[in-house]
Amino acid sequence: MTQKTISLPKEVYDKLKAEKRENESFPQLLLRLLEKKENNNSIEPLIGIFEEESEEWGKIGEMLYEDRLKSKKREIESNEE
Repeated sequence: MTQKTISLPKEVYDKLKAEKRENESFPQLLLRLLEKKENNNSIEPLIGIFEEESEEWGKIGEMLYEDRLKSKKREIESNEE
């Protein structure tokens, strides 16, 4: 295994250390963060984007409900064939 040493400003090191889980090495942390970045399907960036009782959440909930109904209907129709 090749090993490289990098220099980080203390501020960056402190932020990485704060993200590090118990029993997780820094290489494991960096891999986890890079994999998370590559996964564009993550909803984590949306956390806190709307107020809990906002109109937007109501609209999103309705859209999700309608989409699930359509999906269920397609599933039932394909099982009937």
